[in-house]
Amino acid sequence: MIFRSLLSAAVAMVILSGTVEAAKSKPEQGTISKVEQDSGKESGTITVKVTPKKKKTDTAPTATEEKSFKITESTKLETVSGKKKDATTTPAKFSDLKAGSGVLITSDKKSVDSVKITKAKKTKTKKTAA
Repeated sequence: MIFRSLLSAAVAMVILSGTVEAAKSKPEQGTISKVEQDSGKESGTITVKVTPKKKKTDTAPTATEEKSFKITESTKLETVSGKKKDATTTPAKFSDLKAGSGVLITSDKKSVDSVKITKAKKTKTKKTAA
């Protein structure tokens, strides 16, 4: 009887610990629209235009939204260069964040863990026949 209650309590704890880890949000990907640096510090706020991923069932274009992220001195900043397979990362500073740069932001609900700076994606232009 006691063994059964202890076993069920242990199973419940394992299940609950798995849901806590799943509470982390997915990385946000977008383009920086505004950078505000705190005076004399390697911290500040960035505003990013984020386009939600389009679902296969959606026919209408998805609207972009602007989100603000607070970057602290403990946030890990990296610059990513190269293609996906050959990508290399180098440490970056807050001053490397510029409007128009692409970013991949990993955060939990309270703070930003890391920011990866990438090149902004080029927009496709239609060629017109002359």
